[in-house]
Amino acid sequence: MDPEQEDEAAVLAAQAPVMQAAWAFAGAYWVDRDMRAAWRAVHPTLRRCWAQAWLMPLIDQARADGYDPDEVVEAFTADDVDHDLWQPFARTQIKQDATLPVDRETWGVKVNPDFVAPDVMLVRLLPVPAGGVIQPGETYMSVPLLMRYDEGAGWRLLNFVSEQIPEPGWPPRLDRSS
Repeated sequence: MDPEQEDEAAVLAAQAPVMQAAWAFAGAYWVDRDMRAAWRAVHPTLRRCWAQAWLMPLIDQARADGYDPDEVVEAFTADDVDHDLWQPFARTQIKQDATLPVDRETWGVKVNPDFVAPDVMLVRLLPVPAGGVIQPGETYMSVPLLMRYDEGAGWRLLNFVSEQIPEPGWPPRLDRSS
């Protein structure tokens, strides 16, 4: 291998963990429709925002049913959620995004992610073009997956279908385009 090929191989090897983490979410969420497995690949900031966004229109009913919205959201930040409202949440989220036809044979994560911040990368999930390579100037449909690195946990999904870093709150800021 010449030095240029070695450099390219080193760059690809360094990017492999973020791309694998992105696919861990995409495969679990869109292919397997397994919200628990997908949730483990989600950064706590997105977990908090996602739970808040789901709970916002239901907040009065949740309170009437005896749930404290902040306690529900806090419970949803765990890797393995143990809460009465998890199943209704998981069911609605999987159904809501069921229209993206992702599969393991024809979709992949684009190499050469974009750096957004020192610990944040933007990767793209896309249908793999014929021949497996996007040609220069060729346009393609893609789904943005914003990834954040945490010590210990590694790369996790910070947002999807958006390039915006989410902000928790009532309401949270996710800036989803779909």
